[in-house]
Amino acid sequence: MPASGPTLRDSAGVQIVENAGPRWPEASGWRLSQAPVIDIGVLEGDANYQLYRVTDARRLSDGRIAVANSGTNELRFYDSAGAYLSTAGREGGGPGEFQGLSDLWTLAEDSLLTYDFRNRRVSVFNANGDFVRSFDLHTLIGAGVLPYVVATFADGSLLIVGSQFGSIEIRGGLQREPNLYLRCDPEGAHVDSLGRFPGDEWYVKTEENRMMASTRAFGRRPVAAAYGDVFYFGHTDSYELAQYDQHGRLVRLIRKAQPNLPVTAEDTERLIEDEMADAEDESQRAFIRQMYAEMPFPETMPAYSSLVVDTEGNLWVEEYRRPGDEQPRWTVFDPDGVMLGVLETPQRFTVYQIGSDFVLGRWRDDLDVEHVQLYHLLKDLGRAKRPLNSGNEPIS
Repeated sequence: MPASGPTLRDSAGVQIVENAGPRWPEASGWRLSQAPVIDIGVLEGDANYQLYRVTDARRLSDGRIAVANSGTNELRFYDSAGAYLSTAGREGGGPGEFQGLSDLWTLAEDSLLTYDFRNRRVSVFNANGDFVRSFDLHTLIGAGVLPYVVATFADGSLLIVGSQFGSIEIRGGLQREPNLYLRCDPEGAHVDSLGRFPGDEWYVKTEENRMMASTRAFGRRPVAAAYGDVFYFGHTDSYELAQYDQHGRLVRLIRKAQPNLPVTAEDTERLIEDEMADAEDESQRAFIRQMYAEMPFPETMPAYSSLVVDTEGNLWVEEYRRPGDEQPRWTVFDPDGVMLGVLETPQRFTVYQIGSDFVLGRWRDDLDVEHVQLYHLLKDLGRAKRPLNSGNEPIS
């Protein structure tokens, strides 16, 4: 696709950025180093390097890497070369303990904010891994709503979403209930309600006193992220991202001229095959067969699948992939919503954090062993991009 600039227009005070093509010159752009410069994770050996159910990781300002190892409900710290340093937290329900460690965010002076989804509790640790404080989200939104921390703002306040999952019991069929988004201060006090935005698409089957529910195959799922004093929301119905200020006021719409992929019979067959292969037992397989036998499939797939904002305010949007397509592709937009271009990340690699010159995430090898890896992010636009293979080895 040739390089081209965006079309900018204003609609009732909202800037609309229409992107028809990338700004990076053809056959050039940002890329990741051919191999990771840090690799943490082993199949056998020192238990401090055996990772299990890693849910997040963050690089600190001094180069250390903090890892949320949810399989043991521990925060593990490694130095700038990947050598183990220390562990914070453990399994339990007391202060500084976890029962469902899920996400990490960095705050001022390298302190870490963590979220325990089972306890609905936010905990803060200092740069040395010492427990500082905690607060829970049970009463922040209300009964019947599942709260979750989405992101942090520059002032330390938190973007919280409350899922309305409980309301799907009312009726059967396709449902997409709105989620409540709000902001709370670093101590957990409510600051501002930001609005209600579309949630996940669900298919619900009811019969007599029984109910079965599943997220819709190729269903729309919202994405959200924050940077500075703004947050971004995407409904994934079409290739559009909305930028809001801290009070929930819409200030910009970012669009990419790209149609959603059509859903084919081969796609649905592959999806069901993959779901059946991952089922734990015959009961789960029977559930999958029954749900997909009646579930209406959409004509098109979601426009994209996830969103990450890097430390410089660029938006990285992960493209939605057909079943069987294992190559992640990301479209990058600058802080003004201008499309820069598309780049690839390694197969089986989940991105957690993107800095000015690195990408940090989790990779699974052929034996399903988890690794936390850091790649250099190279921004020399004068050199052509080279693909990354799935084995994390340089391509000759």
